[in-house]
Amino acid sequence: MIGRAALSPPALRSGAQFALIFAALGAHLPFWPLWLGAWGLTAAEIGTYTAAGVIVRILTGLAIPLMADRLRARRAVMAVVAALGAAVFFVHPLIEDRTWLLLATLATGLVSPGMIPIADALTSAAARAHGFAYGQARAWGSLAFLLANMIVGALIAELGVDVARVWIVVCLGMAVFFSLTHPGGSLGNEGVRPSGRDVITLITKPAMIVFLLAIGFSEASHAVYYAYGSVHWQSLGLSTATIRFLWAFPVALEVVLMFAFGAMIVAWLGPVGAIAASAVPGVLRWGVMMTDPVGPLLWAAQTLHIVTYAVGHLGAIAFLAEAVDERLASTAQGLFGAAFGGLLSAAAMLIAAQLYPVMGGLTYGVAMGMSVIGLLSAALLARTWRGGAI
Repeated sequence: MIGRAALSPPALRSGAQFALIFAALGAHLPFWPLWLGAWGLTAAEIGTYTAAGVIVRILTGLAIPLMADRLRARRAVMAVVAALGAAVFFVHPLIEDRTWLLLATLATGLVSPGMIPIADALTSAAARAHGFAYGQARAWGSLAFLLANMIVGALIAELGVDVARVWIVVCLGMAVFFSLTHPGGSLGNEGVRPSGRDVITLITKPAMIVFLLAIGFSEASHAVYYAYGSVHWQSLGLSTATIRFLWAFPVALEVVLMFAFGAMIVAWLGPVGAIAASAVPGVLRWGVMMTDPVGPLLWAAQTLHIVTYAVGHLGAIAFLAEAVDERLASTAQGLFGAAFGGLLSAAAMLIAAQLYPVMGGLTYGVAMGMSVIGLLSAALLARTWRGGAI
């Protein structure tokens, strides 16, 4: 439950950093394709530019957190990334050439993949030192994403699509300050500087490999939903307003769970149990979605998001906090992010892109299959890791 620690200055400052990162992301993900279209790109070009950014997100999601650990300068590296991101979005209106626009689009791919793993590592350290739950700070990010989506969408209708760019610049500019003053600071990032051999050892440990498979497949199962959820609901005759609420409803539940119950659930299930618990309802959720529900069953399936995403994410953070040397915390978070946010999600979207035109809602079978793999991997992780450092 929510206690005083959740509203303490270290918790609120950690939450503010998440809020700014995800407020920028909440404007970028849904509305940046509109900005690119207003610039003059065709629908095919927008898809190409977006796909090219996936490669950058995977690479920077690994390289930037690793750099932060190697330099033992997590706050400074996160601040630099935020400042560069703000500068890149700021100069976009000056771009007149498609090649430069592509380069700028690739540059924007370093922002959230570079910042989020470091923010996760810093907040985990701050939570241990100051007695609040990681999820209570991370919930501010989910809330900010939801509010940004709603507010920026309304502002665009009144003022035009460039509002999204200005919003992103302001959020990232403010994030520079909160990066430099993050209460996670140097907590646990002192000691011996991690070497390249340390990173290779971490990546090749059986428990880490199985963990990445478990959480990676479980979380990446959402890729089909992210790519085709709105399109498919529209084809089923749902109104724009209903679709908007179908997206907002599970995020609102996610915020409540992280604020009030997340730490308790993870303590009860344990890190591996929480990861497994995210995969089980994933099989059910995506199986239901294959039947094209449009009434109460659809809303019930959306309710499962608090388990398929939120509980699994909190379990993953808890696993990394317990199993990985603090010196490599940002690197491990980057591996976690690149696993489900990069390679596996990209693969799922590519497969879905081939299947959806032919199979429609049955494409959610890809998501269900990924949840099954995630569950089997979680079962193997329970046998591979018994707690403690790997």
